[in-house]
Amino acid sequence: MFILFIIHLLVSFYASYWILEKITFVPETAGGALLAFLFSYTVFWGLLSVFQRRYFKLVIQLMYLLKYFIKEFIRSNVRLTKEIITPRINLRPAVVKVPLSLHSDMEIMILTNISNLTPGTLIVGISDDKRYFFVHTIYLEGGSLPSFKQYMQEGFEKRLLQIAALSKGVNTIQTSGKGDNEVMKKINKTKKQ
Repeated sequence: MFILFIIHLLVSFYASYWILEKITFVPETAGGALLAFLFSYTVFWGLLSVFQRRYFKLVIQLMYLLKYFIKEFIRSNVRLTKEIITPRINLRPAVVKVPLSLHSDMEIMILTNISNLTPGTLIVGISDDKRYFFVHTIYLEGGSLPSFKQYMQEGFEKRLLQIAALSKGVNTIQTSGKGDNEVMKKINKTKKQ
């Protein structure tokens, strides 16, 4: 999948260069280059969907992850800015032990990096058996530990599980936010087939 993605990007860059050179009504500005790239990326993505359905779905899931990250990033920044500006402190700091559904090192690294980029949340550690991660937060979402755990599991982790399942060949997964041992059983079962 990764190689296909790199080829897709390179072909899209070349096609956008060709569009800028050969088509006269496309302006040779940064905006024109961006539009040419997005157009060529979308066209090749549509063509690839005929041959690689899983890649098509994977790109959609990556877009959902990006959308969710941007939403959480803006929400966290606005909340932290409001906290700084107002004289009253509404912080509810805590270190929470959250069950981890992801198991590969790459998936855990991505979850850690994405979570650490949002202000107010910092993953401070992962258990040795990779079943739990420890999150320091300055805002305990929902006001209780169970609701914060659900928030963490239904957020980035759920979206990363869907991406991992697609990249490993599982079409769809359902996450319950309770550790999801069933998901890993489905992934392992499809690996053996």
